[in-house]
Amino acid sequence: MTIKYSTNIKSLMAQRRKSAVVIGIGFVALMLTLGGCQRYEWTHPTRSLSDFGRDKFNCERQASRNYPVHPVTVVEGGGYVYRSSPFCRRYHRGFDSCFFDEPIYVPPTYSTRDMNETPRNQMVESCLFSKGYQLVPAK
Repeated sequence: MTIKYSTNIKSLMAQRRKSAVVIGIGFVALMLTLGGCQRYEWTHPTRSLSDFGRDKFNCERQASRNYPVHPVTVVEGGGYVYRSSPFCRRYHRGFDSCFFDEPIYVPPTYSTRDMNETPRNQMVESCLFSKGYQLVPAK
């Protein structure tokens, strides 16, 4: 006696993959909605906007003295030789003939970064915090 299943295993697996993809896309959309786009602004209970401008300028000036711009050249990518896969033909007597394209040199790409940008920004933030400013979500 043999038992026949009416469901197709391949279609069940395909449905599971589709539902997993839908769940994954939904999760990514939810994370972008909840956390990726939040903006913040500085506030102070007693200081005006012009006071904030002066205080921020003084904090930036102090941070720039402690952490001056320090440009560094960084290699982003490239600097390698790309060779394509061989293209082979089989002849009627069983001999293969393989060809390669010319190798392609991919030159490196460079960019310049300020190595002191992060500590300088952190110092400006801590300076503003020390003056009583607070970072709150923007309205």
